[in-house]
Amino acid sequence: QFVELMGGELKLESAKDQGTTFFFSLPFEEIISNEVNYIHAFNDMTLGKYEQDIPTKLDNYLEEYFKYFGPSVKHFESVGALKELVDSNICKNFWIDIDKAKQNILDAIRNMDKSKLIVIANVTSRPTIEELNINQDNVIYKPLTLSKLKTVLLNNAASAPQLVEEALPSHATKFNAKVLVTEDNIINQKLIKRILEEHGITVDLANNGLESFKKRRANDYDLLFMDIQMPVMDGIEATHEILDYEEDEEIPHIPIVALTANALKGDRERFLSEGMDEYITKPIETAELLYILNKFLSHKSNREVSDANPNTPKAKPIVEEKEVSPKPIIKEKEVVTEEIKDNTNTLDESITLELEQDDVPIALEEKATEESAKKILIAKKFLLERRVLVKVIENLGYPYESLESLENFESKLASDNYDIVFADADLLTKNISQLHNNLDIITTRKSKEEIENLIRKQRG
Repeated sequence: QFVELMGGELKLESAKDQGTTFFFSLPFEEIISNEVNYIHAFNDMTLGKYEQDIPTKLDNYLEEYFKYFGPSVKHFESVGALKELVDSNICKNFWIDIDKAKQNILDAIRNMDKSKLIVIANVTSRPTIEELNINQDNVIYKPLTLSKLKTVLLNNAASAPQLVEEALPSHATKFNAKVLVTEDNIINQKLIKRILEEHGITVDLANNGLESFKKRRANDYDLLFMDIQMPVMDGIEATHEILDYEEDEEIPHIPIVALTANALKGDRERFLSEGMDEYITKPIETAELLYILNKFLSHKSNREVSDANPNTPKAKPIVEEKEVSPKPIIKEKEVVTEEIKDNTNTLDESITLELEQDDVPIALEEKATEESAKKILIAKKFLLERRVLVKVIENLGYPYESLESLENFESKLASDNYDIVFADADLLTKNISQLHNNLDIITTRKSKEEIENLIRKQRG
């Protein structure tokens, strides 16, 4: 279930009388390394390597590393072959796994120039290394890693390798466009804004669906990004209001792209059926974002700006003070007024999300004052299980609290700040069950979909 929660897949291979091998795959975002690229940096170096009768996994790893770094490798299996390579003087040094080497090979290297020996060994082989009088700079202790090999190769290179630093791919595509991003999380706001601005886009921000609807009425945009789960008015409701407004005013439709923290099967179809034009998952990946931008803003890219049709119809400006209120909102998820403070190096500000009194339906205002924002409480002994639950609930966009110490579990329950609790079964005493029977307490493991459905059912 942990693998499933992290979006992975668990498989197994089984053979009679041999046992079963379990393995899993997990999706990870590929990132660009800032380290210097050493591929084929040692093309001018020739090495000798001891080849065993039956190559081990370590031999295979070493061969792959050598292919990456680029040295020419001469293999030897016997003392005679080693002597020929030494006499030819073509090898810079000789690589030997002394834990696997035959005794006659170990005897032969005692008489060699020790500065030319590169020894691979377990830590427990230190007495043998000291007996052979091998320089510690020429010893690679297992496990074998790319960085360890690089260090030894650099130490033994005749001169510093000429490294060609590859130019990092730049986001050359720029768009002369204005985009509205509707997102209630201040951190996500900044992240999305920064990425879009890197592509030359002018970004406007809205903190919830109602604010987004107002800004759409008052401004022209080329594209809207709409978070799904937000206070006051969620993304689906805001989309319906915007579509009704565009239809009533007979103005061109602005494409709406859903922002969602979790990509579940059928989400795209569901969002499209609600009137949205596309969707993208958070955290946003550059390649996926470029696909969205090119799909909807290709006519706004810099290389085509001059060809853009100046007669493209725009939204009608609001000439008179015409009150267009959204249709009554059926449900509300969070309080109307929320204060967010953020102190970072790039922006030091305090944002208060307040709605004008006239724009909030009376029923909504009364409900908002009656309800307090409830959190999800996570009380799990095992760190991995706790972290997985935190990640899942965080991705679903719900407020939560995770207990590092379970000593104050009962006092937390008594605070009445939570409506859903994920806890270990042995934490639930009879007293707790009786005092807090209004809480939805989950003690069994759930899949991501089950957790989401459970929260939605609990909160209506």
